[in-house]
Amino acid sequence: MTQTDLAAVANEAHAWFEGYVETFIELAAKGSTDPAPLLDYFSVPISMTTGTAHTVLASADALSQGLAHELRALRDADYGGSTALDPVVRGLNERAAEIEVTWARQDRQGREFQRVRVLYLTARTDAGWRTVASVILAG
Repeated sequence: MTQTDLAAVANEAHAWFEGYVETFIELAAKGSTDPAPLLDYFSVPISMTTGTAHTVLASADALSQGLAHELRALRDADYGGSTALDPVVRGLNERAAEIEVTWARQDRQGREFQRVRVLYLTARTDAGWRTVASVILAG
């Protein structure tokens, strides 16, 4: 595969990720706890690793519950919006890309209450691009 081909993969994955960012921010800002619009951005099973836990969500129901939990946590934090800072997208092969981004989350008064760096591993599946794993990065 040529470098140009990997750049095309990265561009495609980046455009898909922008759709996820818009959908996620819009839902969370409305205070929604319905994860349905987000489900098509993830593949099941999905592996999620934070600094304290490693979780594999092995069913669509578990994924839905996990996303609903995150949306509830943001609603409870008086979420007002996020900025996806400095996303870096790398094409890995014809069907995979990694996306690294810093989420800067603000409350409704515009104060930042969380900044977290996340690495997403994405794959082009038969149903389109999907996140297959995510890792919260240190520091």
